[in-house]
Amino acid sequence: KYQEINDHFLTDLEYIFENKMYPGIATHDKPLVEGAYKLIEKYNVPKEMYEFQMLFGVTPELRKSVVEKGHRMRVYVPFGSQWFAYSTRRLKENPRMASLIIKALFFRG
Repeated sequence: KYQEINDHFLTDLEYIFENKMYPGIATHDKPLVEGAYKLIEKYNVPKEMYEFQMLFGVTPELRKSVVEKGHRMRVYVPFGSQWFAYSTRRLKENPRMASLIIKALFFRG
């Protein structure tokens, strides 16, 4: 199922690039970031026509790598009275994120 989801993510991203739409590439998954790089190159997408999106504190090394390669990055910081509900929904949608968030909370690099 993991691979199927990733395949659909990249298929949808390819459709977006083919149709010259502006995507927010929201992932902390290195294979998806690398797949996005390939599609960006394949379609010669200008840097102002997409952005990567990641949660603050989660996979900071990957986020830094994306930025160092010159790609736009939007960093999300859940806050306000609904931050816990939002974060809980994200974890339910993607349980693999739990380990990344726990690492981000307790281990600073």
